[in-house]
Amino acid sequence: MIFVKTFKGYEDKVQDLDRTVNEWIAQHKAAVRDVKTALSHENNSRAGSGDLVYTVLYEADASHDAGEF
Repeated sequence: MIFVKTFKGYEDKVQDLDRTVNEWIAQHKAAVRDVKTALSHENNSRAGSGDLVYTVLYEADASHDAGEF
């Protein structure tokens, strides 16, 4: 079965988000099928940075509890 895990970070801190995603993959030994990214940026935002979202598609047993991942 294919499951989805979403991670959110900021476009000016890509390395932090990459590290978080890679640590999650290693910790859970996730069988990653695909990673999608999306960037939203609002002009003149207070933070001065847009949101960066990684969506990880991974495979696990159908009996797997997605809440554990």
